[in-house]
Amino acid sequence: MNVSFVILNYKAYTEAEACALSILRTQTYPDIRIVIVDNGSGNGSVEKLRQRFSEEKRVHVIASEKNLGFACGNNLGIQYARKEFHPAFIVVANSDILFEQSDYCEQLFAIYRDRPYAVLGGDIVDAGRTQHFNPVARERRYTRNYMRKQVAVSWAKAVAYKLLRVIGCKRNSGERGDAKPAATREIGGRHVAADSRVEEPMEGVLLHGCCLVFSEDFFAEMDGFYDRTFLYAEEEILYYLAGKKGLTMLYSPRVTCVHKEAATTKTIRKDFCDAKVFYFSHITWSYRVFLKLMKEYER
Repeated sequence: MNVSFVILNYKAYTEAEACALSILRTQTYPDIRIVIVDNGSGNGSVEKLRQRFSEEKRVHVIASEKNLGFACGNNLGIQYARKEFHPAFIVVANSDILFEQSDYCEQLFAIYRDRPYAVLGGDIVDAGRTQHFNPVARERRYTRNYMRKQVAVSWAKAVAYKLLRVIGCKRNSGERGDAKPAATREIGGRHVAADSRVEEPMEGVLLHGCCLVFSEDFFAEMDGFYDRTFLYAEEEILYYLAGKKGLTMLYSPRVTCVHKEAATTKTIRKDFCDAKVFYFSHITWSYRVFLKLMKEYER
């Protein structure tokens, strides 16, 4: 049974190449395919990736003429994999993910046999192996009031950083002198340092979107990510819809990968204020889409 990996690339083809190579070099499972989706990079990524993997039949490079965003770009790869390879599982990974666990694919089947899941998230660690990104939250209750607050706060932050940029914010995000903030995990509505691994599997949790595994159970109900966002909050919407549709989201420490963090965004927005405006503007839009979705479900 096939396991397919979908890697979304936007102007960071060296990262996508490294991600694909990490899969090819480590996985012992015999039936894998890798679909690299170039999301309208326009910087020669398609040609470079196709040339790099021209002798590797397990790697397929497809391209969109324009940047479709995270959800639609990944959905393009998901649709291709499902049509061409009929996989038992599809692993959707950011281009800045590295796979080091040789039995990663075998564990997907073993975990499913023990606890059938629609969406699986594993133990995702940073490059320093000190922070763990999953599970993001053991439980998150989304209400319309909660989402209205998220829209207002993110919009206000976008405006604030736009003003800072106008008055001379010249700080470069690649040259920050302050310490890197620790990844956080939400427990009981409060954020705690994520400096230790969660050892037990957990159901019904919010999972980090940088690496997600989708089983056939998921595709019985949904075709992919909710496609009306452009960037950010996709995993939150996925969590909300999974709850509405009765789909199991599972965290398991039996599968792991390394997240080098935000390679694409850093490539596009190196200035500190630009990066903040980019993030808060896009997530404001995503939260507005999310709020509209909630209204449709709760009429």
